[in-house]
Amino acid sequence: MFSFAPYQPFMFSTDKKISGIAIQFHSDFYCIHRNPKETNCDTVLFNNIYQPPFIKVDKESEESFSLILEKLKSELKNVSENDYELLVPYLKIFLVTASRIKSQSKKNEPKITDSKTPYILRSLKNVIEENFKEKHSASDYATLLNISPNALAKIVKTHFNKTLTDLITERIIVEAKRELYMTSKPIKEIAFSLGYNDEFYFSRMFKSNTDISPQTYRDTVGFAKAELN
Repeated sequence: MFSFAPYQPFMFSTDKKISGIAIQFHSDFYCIHRNPKETNCDTVLFNNIYQPPFIKVDKESEESFSLILEKLKSELKNVSENDYELLVPYLKIFLVTASRIKSQSKKNEPKITDSKTPYILRSLKNVIEENFKEKHSASDYATLLNISPNALAKIVKTHFNKTLTDLITERIIVEAKRELYMTSKPIKEIAFSLGYNDEFYFSRMFKSNTDISPQTYRDTVGFAKAELN
């Protein structure tokens, strides 16, 4: 099962015929950011820069998902305009189930034998979370972790197949999207809160990583939804 956030690029490459079911929902219908505790899927299924966007589904889980999907399909056929009383709960059940499976799969993964590496990675996640709004340089994080930039770069590349700069930038983009979607703050203010004094530099950085400008993203996904009501 794959879980993609809006505008997240992806591609399936195979020489075999594949099929599947896609569930797409707009944040106007159900917003995972406004209801983070209901499903726990915001950083488990979506917007998690440290994990691959997929999980393996065993037979038992497949049967559970199939039951929920059948209920969703049935309700979609019978739903009247603006009558989503059963669709939203079924969607929540699906997301909760998927989040639990992914959380459990992480617990069951084999542990890395190098004792230093998991400590460094855990520490890196923490320092990025604490400092990404102020520190954008890979060398800053190497200093915070008391490790050489080259050594940290090798560890990150080995375990995430990304550069440290990629991880920092992805975390910034996640936060920028959240602010653009959930608030009516001017883009200049959002840029400043993320450590960019130059609004235009921030906009270029955002577009180079998402293929759209901050304003286009805001206009496309909605505007200040969290400030309504």
